[in-house]
Amino acid sequence: MNRLPSGYRMIESLDFVRNWKQMMIVFALSIAIIAVMLAIGLIAKPIAVSWRFMIKHLWTFPVFLAMQIAYIPLHEMVHGVFMRLFSRKKVRYGFQLCYAYAGSDAYFTPLQHNLIALAPLIVWGIVLAVLERALPEGWFWMLYGVQIANVSGSAGDLYCVIKALSYPRGALIQDTGVKMHVFAPRLKEE
Repeated sequence: MNRLPSGYRMIESLDFVRNWKQMMIVFALSIAIIAVMLAIGLIAKPIAVSWRFMIKHLWTFPVFLAMQIAYIPLHEMVHGVFMRLFSRKKVRYGFQLCYAYAGSDAYFTPLQHNLIALAPLIVWGIVLAVLERALPEGWFWMLYGVQIANVSGSAGDLYCVIKALSYPRGALIQDTGVKMHVFAPRLKEE
């Protein structure tokens, strides 16, 4: 939806740059995800196999770094594709503070917003999981490192999805990047 219908009011604003509490919640969630995923990875595959592979093939270090850097715009591109799909409106991309973002002036239903928010987690999660299994074992930790970045980098998205579960019927969400405004129909007594 490209315009806010009449009779709506803003009920909440999420700002991961200016709201210290929200920023710290997302940061703590991201750190917790990293810790859990590292533990799971270490149980699943010893890091020594990947380390020996990387030492033997020194070119893998810049490849790993390039994968970590490339992942960031690719993650945001998936958000943008889904924003554009649902709204047909131009999407803006950028960086602010420690966040990369895709944003739009469109208004999305909570379901649409949740699909937009979770899309990179799902798309890149599947792609990376397939590659982790398809490539030789020495590649596991390089790919799993990107997978950790994918999931922990989605902490803000996960936070927004959880918040959206509590929004009233008919709510609309405008996600301009690092700031999100939530609107709901005015109650009759307002």
